[in-house]
Amino acid sequence: MIPFHCRLRDKTRTPIIRNEDIWAYAEALAGDYKPSLLKEPGQISAEHFLESYLGATLDYQDIYYAKDERPVAGATVFNDEMIRVFDREGQCTRTISVPAGTIIIDNSTVSSKYKGFALFTALHEGGHFAMHPEVYRRSQRQVSLFAARQTGSGLVCCRREAIFGERPYSRNLTPEQNREHQANAFAAFVAMPRQTFVPLATELIKNEYFSDGILAYDDRDWECQHSRDRVCAALSEVYGTSPTAVEIHLRELGLMMDIHQYWEMEAKRAASY
Repeated sequence: MIPFHCRLRDKTRTPIIRNEDIWAYAEALAGDYKPSLLKEPGQISAEHFLESYLGATLDYQDIYYAKDERPVAGATVFNDEMIRVFDREGQCTRTISVPAGTIIIDNSTVSSKYKGFALFTALHEGGHFAMHPEVYRRSQRQVSLFAARQTGSGLVCCRREAIFGERPYSRNLTPEQNREHQANAFAAFVAMPRQTFVPLATELIKNEYFSDGILAYDDRDWECQHSRDRVCAALSEVYGTSPTAVEIHLRELGLMMDIHQYWEMEAKRAASY
């Protein structure tokens, strides 16, 4: 595995890093794990990547959350921890011991209905595993000296909306939001590396009669909406991610944008000549 390096960190040890550097790191890992992923469009085996390449232990549980809390999609455990889960057989909650280095995927994400979300969630947790151990991992001495204060600090639980929603770009994110954003960027570029994604997406977009390979859509235009849906569905089928993840990825890469953004970009381009 290629180690993650970061020169700058904030006071919580969260990496201060450009999106482009996360993209490059994620793609380097994907290529090191399986070189063909950077040559031919296809789906990565998230489970095999996490276990055989990153060295994580993968587990599936019904992760407990209180009624007033949002559902948890996955968790990454950096220290030996006690995790509360729901026991379906006994119809009760119980606490289980989970060793350090474990990635837990909630069972609700692995139904056939959410295959793309399950893959993305697994890779999102892989992003935490690879990039954020300095935030969460504690030495045995720290754990023994500060056990009460450190309880639960050796793991990260990720809510569904943090993984499923639009990825924010802002300088005012909290350290936790930054880490979730970084894990999402990591997941997207491991699953859909630019080397194969951009050429395929550009071809599909041009086939929808967007001659410059940028899907500039108008929400009021019925045919534009269908073009967007067809492109996202086709890429989702190839890479195994959800259409939502594909659409966000297209936006990040500048291959899809609102028509007003497109004309603004074209105006700036014309003014620079």
